[in-house]
Amino acid sequence: MRQLAIKISLLVVSVVAALALGEGILRAAGFAFGIAPEAVEFGWPDPVVLKEHYAGDPDLFWVLKDYDSRLRRYPPGRLDIVFMGDSCTEFSDYPRLLVERLAADHPEREIAALKLAVGGWSSFQGLQQMKRDIVSLDPRVVTVYYGWNDHWIGFGVEDKQVHRLTRWPGERFRELRLAQLVFKGRLALLARRSGDPPKRVSPSDFRGNLLEIVALARQHGIVPVLLTAPTSHQTGSEPARLGERWLRDRRELVPLHRAYVAIVREVAESERVILCDLAAKFDEVPQEQRGAYFWDDGIHLSWKGTRKVSELLYECFRDAEELRDIWDGPEPTVRH
Repeated sequence: MRQLAIKISLLVVSVVAALALGEGILRAAGFAFGIAPEAVEFGWPDPVVLKEHYAGDPDLFWVLKDYDSRLRRYPPGRLDIVFMGDSCTEFSDYPRLLVERLAADHPEREIAALKLAVGGWSSFQGLQQMKRDIVSLDPRVVTVYYGWNDHWIGFGVEDKQVHRLTRWPGERFRELRLAQLVFKGRLALLARRSGDPPKRVSPSDFRGNLLEIVALARQHGIVPVLLTAPTSHQTGSEPARLGERWLRDRRELVPLHRAYVAIVREVAESERVILCDLAAKFDEVPQEQRGAYFWDDGIHLSWKGTRKVSELLYECFRDAEELRDIWDGPEPTVRH
């Protein structure tokens, strides 16, 4: 028994020594590979933008640098509306314009709203945000505007895989170069197994994420409102740069985006959720006029597009039975 104990002790010492030697060699060679979403190429934001304009987050990949202070702006139960989404919402002023229209109709009360959209986010990140942050804020209404980043190329790794990988080692081991080497190897293995680059969020996962966001909202007494993503894209004149990093072939753009828009409509219909079908409304605008509502990328809203979206949302809020009387009552009571 004593000899067995000695052998086990020697084996443990040898393993520890080997690991320490490997760690030392990697450090001496200058190897480092952050175990964080920032180490993964998402297309946008690129690593430079991530570092300059956003802050890392273990659950949400990246957030606005003032994200925590935004979450603390209102106590739980005080918020009327939370605007979820990606850069189409972060970089747009339609939330403010909508709130101004609603406030003008109800001057007797303050309408408290918070924009928590983050550029580059997919519905996967939105779902994690819903679970961790928005449910605890306890707003009355949440608007959900995703679809673009979900169908961009995931560079070999889907968002859900990034989430699992970056949470794998635990905070204590993130600085170990051996752990970083294993992380890099797992990324490479996943990319090799996937063959053609997958979408960041597959169509089935996009549907599942929206369904779960809706379910969570309703479980906590929050009214969900789904938005479809409008565009000025047309077949044959797709922006060339979208075929450089975001798509395998830019000719996929129009049918691909329409497919994800259709999923939003399907979820709204199957779950009887309020749908503000912005995509359909913009499709009614003559093609030669539609470009004025967007930046050159055909994705993000110009000032004219921002005003139009705020007007369409105002009409949607006004006409939806679930929302028709929500602003007529007293301001929400803060829950302690």
